[in-house]
Amino acid sequence: MVLAGAAAVLLGHRALRHWWAERAGKAYELPVDRSGTAVRAGAAGTAALLAAALALPLLGGGGREEVDAGAAALAPVLVPPPPARTPEPAPPPPEVRTLGHPAGGTLDQLQDGTRVWLPPQYASRKAAGIGFPVVVAHLPADAETDLYGGFALATKRRTADSFVLVLPAHCAPGSAHGPATALAEVARRYRVLAARTATGVIGVGAGAPCAVREALATTGRYGAAAGISGLYPPLAPSSLPRPSLLLAVATGDTAARAATLRLRAALHPHGDEVRVIDGIAAHRELFAQIAGYMTEKLDGPAKTVTPPPAPVSPAAPAPPVLPVAPVLPVPLVPPVSPVPPGFPPSFAPPLSPLSPLRPSPPLPPSLPATRTPTAAPWIAYPPHTVPQSRKPPQSS
Repeated sequence: MVLAGAAAVLLGHRALRHWWAERAGKAYELPVDRSGTAVRAGAAGTAALLAAALALPLLGGGGREEVDAGAAALAPVLVPPPPARTPEPAPPPPEVRTLGHPAGGTLDQLQDGTRVWLPPQYASRKAAGIGFPVVVAHLPADAETDLYGGFALATKRRTADSFVLVLPAHCAPGSAHGPATALAEVARRYRVLAARTATGVIGVGAGAPCAVREALATTGRYGAAAGISGLYPPLAPSSLPRPSLLLAVATGDTAARAATLRLRAALHPHGDEVRVIDGIAAHRELFAQIAGYMTEKLDGPAKTVTPPPAPVSPAAPAPPVLPVAPVLPVPLVPPVSPVPPGFPPSFAPPLSPLSPLRPSPPLPPSLPATRTPTAAPWIAYPPHTVPQSRKPPQSS
């Protein structure tokens, strides 16, 4: 590229000199030959084109680098994002979560999935120290609304007591979240009566066989049981005492009615109390009837919390004890015969044995033990009565 540039400059210079020489000879009328100038000019142009062709890639690459450097300088600086923070552990779920207030009561859910329905009377100020009976319910989710409404309706009609309804997560007796665990947790958190005579169980549909089997096989837990529209399998014979049983059948449920009659026929020979309700179409009304049955068989609400004793007012402070001067002992003095001299001894009365002299009783506490004498008033003598000094006058 450098050689081509130098050749172009040299050839251009020679073409220019040849042109000036031809022009100077024209003044002397010399013949003009422009071919030499044209050849030199063409060679200079070719050398210039060659130099430009060699220099163009270099100039283009440098410009691209400069453009790239400028674009890089103008491009925004990308700050790397901060490292991802370790997510904090989620707080534990609350032990008791309120789901709603169906039928005027309060529906809570415990951590293990157990649902507890508190009747409207539970939150009353008059029931602050009252424990409520408990009914465990095993039923499908679509029947819960009728369950709460039926028990609330029976209480409103004054045909049933107020019950706390407990819906365990599972019905199996040996499950970790079964009825036994749910009852223990409810007794720890709510004001309920934990006695057998205040605890019942009911089951609806697929939960009816489980509830009835649990009531008949578990002694000492339930005082009454009820099954609604259940298909009950044959029960194993047992000599243990069984709670009162109510079997209800909805209208038109033929299979459940046949299973109910078979169960009653199997329990009657053992003297068990079994009652059957049939022909009630509305589920809410049926639950109201069951609430009345539970009221008949179980204990009602009772006072369980003893009010704290009334505060005792502090006793008044005792009055201060005044110091009493000690009593000095009095020496014994022999009695003196009251017979004067010269009288016969028979004149004297009989002498009593030696006895100490009794001191005078002390002064009452309200009076001072000693009395401070008062100062005598100043007596002003009149001038004519002022006593004269008896000291003889001194001679001067």
